[in-house]
Parts: sequence; C-alpha cells; structure tokens
Amino acid sequence: MDENVQQGGGAVRPEGQPAPQQPQPASQPQVAYQPQTAYQAVPQQSAAQPEPRKRMSAGAKWAIGLGVAFLLLTLGSCALMMVALGDTDSLSLSLGENVAVIYIDDVISGTTGITPEPILDQLDQALEDDSVKAVILRVDSPGGTVAASQEIMMAVRRVAEEKPIITSVGDLCASGSYMVASQTDEIIAAPGSTIGSIGVIMSLVNAEELVDKVGLQFITLTAGEYKDAGSMYRSLTETETAMFKEQLALIQEQFVDDVAEGRGMTVEETEELATGWAWLGSEALELNLIDSIGNFDDAVDRAAELGGIEGEPGIVTYETVDPFSDLYLDLLGLIAPRDDIDAEALRRMGLPR
Repeated sequence: MDENVQQGGGAVRPEGQPAPQQPQPASQPQVAYQPQTAYQAVPQQSAAQPEPRKRMSAGAKWAIGLGVAFLLLTLGSCALMMVALGDTDSLSLSLGENVAVIYIDDVISGTTGITPEPILDQLDQALEDDSVKAVILRVDSPGGTVAASQEIMMAVRRVAEEKPIITSVGDLCASGSYMVASQTDEIIAAPGSTIGSIGVIMSLVNAEELVDKVGLQFITLTAGEYKDAGSMYRSLTETETAMFKEQLALIQEQFVDDVAEGRGMTVEETEELATGWAWLGSEALELNLIDSIGNFDDAVDRAAELGGIEGEPGIVTYETVDPFSDLYLDLLGLIAPRDDIDAEALRRMGLPR
C-alpha cells in the first residue's frame, strides 16, 4: 500500500508538500482559583408588588351617591312630565276596560281645598279615555261654597249624559258635595255615612263691641250704599239683613231644584228634606237620598255593571297637579322662574299658603 495514502478516507497530500497548519483555539485567560472561605447567599430579586389600591373616602362616596340619586330623580320626573305633556293623560297602565275614580275629599272652594279646575279636568279626561266605561266619584266632603259646588255639579251632569257615573260615599257627603253627588246615576253609602244637609248657611262676624272696648276705630270709605254690608266692624242694618236672607232663599231654591232633578224627585218632596239636617246612610236610603248600602268595592262592581264591563275592571286615576313640575321646568330652562308657588300645589304638599 502506498505510504502517501491515508486510511480512513482522508485527503491525499502530494508528496513533498508540508502538512497544513491546524488553527489553534484562542487561549483563555487563566483565573487563579480562589477558594470560598464562607458561604455567601445570593440575593434573589423579589417580584414587583402592586401598589396598594387607594380607598375612596366616605365623603366622596356620599357625593357620588347623591349625584346619582339626583340624576335618576330628575330623569324620572322628566319622563313623567313628558307623559303628562303628551297624549297619554292617564297614569294607569291598565289596557283593558276601566273604571275611573275621582276623589272629592276636602272642602269645596274656588281657592283652597277641592277647587273646580282639577275635578273638571279629571272628568274631561275620563270622557276622552276610551278605555274608561264608567266613573266613580269617591266623596268624603262636608260641602263648600255655592258657586264652586255648582261648577262641579254641572260638569258631573254633563258626564252622566255620556258615561255611567256613580258616587261612593266615605264618611261624609253633605251640603255642596251632596249637590254634586245628586247628579250621578246612583249613590252608594255605608249605613253610618252622613248624608244630605240640604240647606244654605252664611256666617258673619260682628266684632263691633270688642273694637269699642279695646278703643280701636276703623274707618271705612265706600262708593255704594251696601259695599261694606257684612263688615265685622259694625252690625247689619235691617235692610241688609233682609237682602242677605233673600239671597239665601234664592240659593236654597237652586239647591232644591238641582237635587230634585238629579234624584228624580219632585220639588215638593225635596223641600220637605231641605231642612239642613244630615241623615245616616241607613236613614237616607229610606228617604231616597241614596240608592243602596255598600262600600267602595260595591261601587266598583256596580260601576262596572253599568259600564258593561265583563270580568274584573281596571281602576284608573288622573293627576292634574304636580307641585314640583315648575321646579323641574325651571331647572331645564323651559319656563321663567316664578316668585310664588301655586296655592293648590302648596296645599297638596301640606304647606301653608
């Protein structure tokens, strides 16, 4: 075998050529061995800890809560006002056949208590509401002034021409409130309810002697002979007394005629009962001043029957006065601020005028 042939499949070097130089590895620096004399713990890098969450102060929580509550109250009130200002007058969500209930539960007057405007508005809404088949007047009132009672009475009479309307009496239905109730189709009262008091009263105060005793002097200047008739600072003259009595007789005549027409009685029959006395419900039934003995539920059933409602009727009520409506409208810039608040709104809020 040739000497120049290397085993193992290596390359053949021509004869006479020197062997190639193999690259030498880079020399590494020599580090002297230093034995450890003591164990040294290698500190470990701790993981980053989150910063503690800052807690909200109690004052901030209260402020946010009050802000949210005010926002919800404002939005809710605006929504109710939009309903009141829109075509939907009833606050009821009933979709079936309904009975509208209108409350007369205070003294009837043109300025305070139950005033004609809200009652007339509710009666109009009941007439316009196609879902309402009958109306109930829930009465608990001692009556009131003549003209205000007559206003409501005439409106009730017009409603009765188009829809059934009945009266449900609570404790009291007397004088002007009975004038109103007499125009409904039926009156239902409890056995112990107070009914009637068909009569007219006028009360005048005469403080003339007290003023003289105290030593005060009131000077009244008038242009018209009877302009100060009924003044508390002097007595009535005979002429003035006669004139007042004449007016009372005319009002009594109107009262009797209205009750007779509403109850289907003759004027003579009504005059016999027009003594100013108030009867119990059980007595009023015998005198034809009411139609039946019962409670509010009985009135609802009877109204549904007269209205041709099958099954359980829905009950709807109407709201015409929102004591806070002006406040919300002021906040929204929709109306100019007012220096005074409506007397009716004050009454419903329980505040003095």
